[in-house]
Amino acid sequence: MLGIPFIMVSGSALHFAFAWSGHWKPVAIVAAVNESVWEHLKLAFWPGLSWALLESWSIRSDAWRFWAAKGLALIVAPLLIVFLFYGYTNFIGRNLLVLDIAIFGISVACSQLTSIWLLQSQALGDTLRRIGIVTLVSQLAAFSTFTYFPPPFSLFEDSRNGMRGIPAEAEARPMNHAGPRAALGP
Repeated sequence: MLGIPFIMVSGSALHFAFAWSGHWKPVAIVAAVNESVWEHLKLAFWPGLSWALLESWSIRSDAWRFWAAKGLALIVAPLLIVFLFYGYTNFIGRNLLVLDIAIFGISVACSQLTSIWLLQSQALGDTLRRIGIVTLVSQLAAFSTFTYFPPPFSLFEDSRNGMRGIPAEAEARPMNHAGPRAALGP
């Protein structure tokens, strides 16, 4: 349960981390680079995975079972965010920040509760373990790739301008080898 506030605070910080870094491209893997729904899904996934890594240090027994459960639980938040966000925005015709934040919190909580349930239950047989590991690896691949190479779907489009991926102004920004802080100037 301690993962819920950790993920929510970390995810909130990741919403701004790309800009804070001076638009440093490596940060784009974990931080939102625009206002697309896809970029907001990363705000639940990467902190959730980080929390799982912290938890894994205390797991001494079946690591495959642990990571399979985490793979299945980590897909819950993105699925709920997409379903609830598109559901309510199609119903009322626009998005509301307070509902977006509530959806983020609900989705993170459901993901963590799913993790608890899977780790405490006997429901995680061999087939679900395989599915969980494949799901985890697939999420790692997708969240590591689609910011840099976004597919042509509305999920990846910035709601403000219809652009996908890293903004053009970040692409054009010069970067020297001193790292992200050097791009911010004196």
